Amino acid sequence: MKPTFQICITLLLTAVLPPLCQAQVQELNVQGPATTGRAATGRDRSAPRYAPTAIKAQWITHPDLSGGESAVVLFRRVFELPQKPERFVVNVSADNHYKLFVNGRQVCLGPQLSDIRHWRYETVDLAPLLQPGRNVLAAEVVNFGPDRFFGMQSYRTAFILNTPEPGTPVNVNTTAQTGWRVLHNRGVTHKPVRWRVRPEDRDIIGGFYAANPTDSLNTAAYPWGWEQLAFDDSGWKPAVFCEGVSALGGGFAWLLEPRNVPLQTQRQERLGRVATVSGLTTNGAFLQGNNPLVIPAKTRTTLLIDHGTLTIGYPHLHFSGGAGSTVRIGYAENLFIPNTARKGNRNQVEGRQFIGMRDVIVPDGSTGRVFRPTWLRTFRFIQLDVTTGDQPLTINDLYNLYTASPIPVKARFATDQPEYEQIFNICRRTVELCTQDYFLSDAYYETMQYLGDSKVHDLTWLALTGNDLHVRNALEQFHYSRLWDGNLTSCYPLRSTFVHPTYSVIWIDMLYDYLMHSGDKTFIRQFVPGIHQTLAMFDGLMQPNGLAGNTRWAYFVDWYSEPGAKGGLAPGQDGANSAVVTLHYVYALQNAARIFDLLGESDGAMRGPANRGPAETYRRRADQIRKQVYNLCYDTGRGLMAERPTRDYFDQHTNIMAVLTDALPASQQLPVLQKILADTSLGQATYYYRIYLFEALHKAAGSSPGAGELFDKVLQPWKAALADGLSTTPERFESPNKPTRSECHPWSTAPGYTFFSTLAGIRPAEPGFRSIRMEPRFGALSLLDGTYPLPMGEMVFRLEKKGRGLSGSIVLPEGVTGTLVWSGKTIPLKPGQQTINTP
Repeated sequence: MKPTFQICITLLLTAVLPPLCQAQVQELNVQGPATTGRAATGRDRSAPRYAPTAIKAQWITHPDLSGGESAVVLFRRVFELPQKPERFVVNVSADNHYKLFVNGRQVCLGPQLSDIRHWRYETVDLAPLLQPGRNVLAAEVVNFGPDRFFGMQSYRTAFILNTPEPGTPVNVNTTAQTGWRVLHNRGVTHKPVRWRVRPEDRDIIGGFYAANPTDSLNTAAYPWGWEQLAFDDSGWKPAVFCEGVSALGGGFAWLLEPRNVPLQTQRQERLGRVATVSGLTTNGAFLQGNNPLVIPAKTRTTLLIDHGTLTIGYPHLHFSGGAGSTVRIGYAENLFIPNTARKGNRNQVEGRQFIGMRDVIVPDGSTGRVFRPTWLRTFRFIQLDVTTGDQPLTINDLYNLYTASPIPVKARFATDQPEYEQIFNICRRTVELCTQDYFLSDAYYETMQYLGDSKVHDLTWLALTGNDLHVRNALEQFHYSRLWDGNLTSCYPLRSTFVHPTYSVIWIDMLYDYLMHSGDKTFIRQFVPGIHQTLAMFDGLMQPNGLAGNTRWAYFVDWYSEPGAKGGLAPGQDGANSAVVTLHYVYALQNAARIFDLLGESDGAMRGPANRGPAETYRRRADQIRKQVYNLCYDTGRGLMAERPTRDYFDQHTNIMAVLTDALPASQQLPVLQKILADTSLGQATYYYRIYLFEALHKAAGSSPGAGELFDKVLQPWKAALADGLSTTPERFESPNKPTRSECHPWSTAPGYTFFSTLAGIRPAEPGFRSIRMEPRFGALSLLDGTYPLPMGEMVFRLEKKGRGLSGSIVLPEGVTGTLVWSGKTIPLKPGQQTINTP
């Protein structure tokens, strides 16, 4: 670290911290048909950050549970009401996971995933489901035990329900004295997904598994009807005190905060078709809820169901009879070519092998039984393996309760080439499936919120919905993960410690992206000390030669597909002297400078040597390093930037970042992009890293001839995904070294953003999109037709290219102005509709 820069960082870190942005509270609004409570999503920054004083309830638990063991625990509270109330608002939460029922109807599920110091509670109005006389509140609380997924923190099994409003007609707060009863439901147990075992014994192909265990249902031991008012709970035990909500200025356990994203909503989703069946015949009518399928006694059958597209939710299997049977329900994103990790075309069923995680059901012979898993399942394919005993088994119905955020996608994109719209749709479907309580990195294997992944997910989600609640949540949660050295954990919430310093500085890039989209300087100011600390951390890794050195943590750039690549770095790279890693730091410095320019703090109180503000300090440091990288790594013979000073390896990644950071002179940037898109011998940027390639193309190509054709080249991997039958975007390129693994990975959804930002060329001309600049790049296209949600409303455009001319219309929301740049001309844009007609 250069001495002057080190002094400046120290001064910046000792500046007065701005006040933390207040937590969001919830307003009441009606949810979808399957979620009958009313819940909150608004922003009222007067809400306290820690446990609200209105919460008088206590955490309760089962008297026989010692802590965090695997268990499904049921809670009930029967009470009387003199009349149906107009309002009956409750706060509710649990550890690990809960579903809340009122008089047998599911109200909501939660809590929103966070950490122990920011434990979320939901606020719902139960009045629509209450009645005069007897009522019952019931909750299923699930602790997934030691095999719980890596994104789920836990203290111990517990439940809390609180009535925060005065005048509630009956006290249903959870305490040991208010009549709550509890049962350890031994009818459901968990079984881990096998991935650290011999290859032939694995439940999955793809390595690391970080999601929850699956379920085993013993119907004979299950207390059927437990959530209904008529159920007799006299044999249940009284719930016992577990913990209070606060103590000693904080808390012994969970520090409560209100949910800050909308409640997940659910809807019934009918499944696709029976693709193959053995041991009997069926037309698949049971999938439509009619013509039950009877599997005779002493029969073994396997039914493979192809939904046609990937989906997520809680599958429900309705069945009767079948004493002595065993039913295994398997879930898979795709099928495999037998005895390989290869997938081929996803629509190919014949000659393919099913490999996936499984739930197990042991029927007891009774009628009207239903299996529903305790956690989300992701699948395109469901396989039912059934072995019956002396009694036939009847499958009455099988459907999915699709579960996702209720925030609607408002964006629309169409062109004269259908492939583009198809790519847009698979990107849309991916982010919809993976936007739950937070941004999932993938829907099947990990279900965690990763920082580098969220860089892309944030942009795509904002482009598709215009809604920023999940983006704000992600930025805050990554900040909560901050370590002693200034790094952020690579994903969060997290019960382990995964760290990639490259991801830590990408968080700063995300702050800048959000600031430009929203214009919300108040929200960004709370992160100012964190920006300084993270940049100081990375600067401490810099060597005298100007390149990043080794660290106790692991850098990550991309999933390089060549042999010899390990851990997300280029082949032969051990972590030191990487030009692309160093340029990620430069990019973060430049974005930090832009943030401080926009915050107006370049001339503020925080100053370093020579009376410099943070913007100037970071910009100078970035200039110094990028020049050193060019001097060490630019190869004049190849006209490219090498990945390291030895100049023995070249990739797209380093040259992309050299364009974005101006480590390459402006005159070299477009030729370099043309060269790296033509030279297939270079290390290739995969789906994730192409967000940076799209951004480099936007920066360097501008409106130059051929910019659209270059865009089409960058888009080729998504065209290949369509040809392979994918309905969502995959994690990485298929290769013998690294199979694609995840089929639903939001870090691969960049086209959902760049169709608007690069192809249509719509960018904010000032923070918050109060004005826009639109510079379309048609390439091989003739039509751009879309709706783009901005913070102040929806922008609608339809533009056609005819020769060198441009015609069509643009509608801007009220309060938004802008310019359209076309063929060297600048056309002013005003709120409302305008006709475009240039010769």
